[in-house]
Amino acid sequence: MNNNIVYYFKKVQDAMATLSGIALLLMVLVIFLQTFTRFVIFYSLPWSEELSRYLFVVMILLGFNVAISKGDLIRIDIIDNYLKGNAKIVVQYVRLLCAVFVNIIYLYSSFYLVKLGSYQLSPAMQIPMYSIYLVIFLGFSLSLIALIVETFSISNITPPAKEK
Repeated sequence: MNNNIVYYFKKVQDAMATLSGIALLLMVLVIFLQTFTRFVIFYSLPWSEELSRYLFVVMILLGFNVAISKGDLIRIDIIDNYLKGNAKIVVQYVRLLCAVFVNIIYLYSSFYLVKLGSYQLSPAMQIPMYSIYLVIFLGFSLSLIALIVETFSISNITPPAKEK
């Protein structure tokens, strides 16, 4: 795979990791503010639960592609530690191909959510729902690219030489 493409994708991933961290920080602040106003001022903020839910979605979906590239997804370590050589590479390919298949299904579905969201407003904040659904589409698009980059990086791994 072209090194320039990978380089620029890593830059995009750095930006997505930063945005994911900002979403986490904002989510914590909104939940703290909601807790403070509910138990100290005895007033509940009607928009805070919705905003924290949307920030959670942003955090997860924009950070998911970074987790794929860093290899931080859930795995069964006993299988990965037991397999060696070509068997380990085959298992990695099968795992990545399954993830690509599932990701394509979610990407396809999220495309229709964006179209559907153009007719809806969020209940409390009254923002267009297509903006939230667009984050879902963007997250799965970046995850698909990360899976493809990861697939090509596995093909560059040469199995260790056999001992005599």
